[in-house]
Amino acid sequence: MSSHCDSHITLGIRVFDKLLPKGLPRRSLAILAGEGGTGKSLILLYATWAALQRGDHVAYISLDDDAETVYHALKSKMGGNVDAYIGSKTLVLVDGYASRYGAPPKGSWERITKIDPGGLLQSIRSIVEKYGVKDCGMVIIDSLNPLFLQYEPTVVYDFVNALRATIAKQYNVFVLVTLHTPTSLYAEIASMLEYMVDAFIVTRYHPEAFEAGIPVRQVLVKKAKGVPVTHGWLSFMITDKGILEAKVKYEEPEKESSQES
Repeated sequence: MSSHCDSHITLGIRVFDKLLPKGLPRRSLAILAGEGGTGKSLILLYATWAALQRGDHVAYISLDDDAETVYHALKSKMGGNVDAYIGSKTLVLVDGYASRYGAPPKGSWERITKIDPGGLLQSIRSIVEKYGVKDCGMVIIDSLNPLFLQYEPTVVYDFVNALRATIAKQYNVFVLVTLHTPTSLYAEIASMLEYMVDAFIVTRYHPEAFEAGIPVRQVLVKKAKGVPVTHGWLSFMITDKGILEAKVKYEEPEKESSQES
């Protein structure tokens, strides 16, 4: 097991480690963008597990769903060890969803009741310091979309810049943030964010396989500062054994030739 204070980290998922053979610099902010159903949430679960195994402290901040749901998703994949990591405060789950609407907590999670960019950044700083994530830890934020629903894009861009400057760079923490891109508007937002962050990774359905009804996804590392990248889309499937590379051979169906009468 590598030291949790290594200058570079991997996501611990073979498909991603193939695309990023030396990992990413620890002091990075990476965005994982893509349409719904393309595997982003599962990628976060496995990245969390890999980080915990190498000794990182992880803060998982959920703005799209309640912490209880994240907890059960982690437990279904990782088993009872999740409780041990939570008990030792190596893993902290942060509910920034249900608590915003006044729902009572279902577990002993940290809570964020407002997601104004300034307040959210301060909450993240406090959690990073309180749970030992500062210096050689990992922060996951799922996702940026609630911020874009409430604030002008320029305000959210400034939040991302502040997150990168303070949490990633100043605190020596790897930050992984998701962005769902269901519409052309979010595709434009993604293009802007790509230039602001250290790494930008995109997921999608395999175009031809999707048309044929085969559930194959693809991932592309569009940007990764300071590290080698294997370019091009890499296909993968989500199975009971995790995220596995998929070899897809697609042939166009033969067209029936028309005969003259």
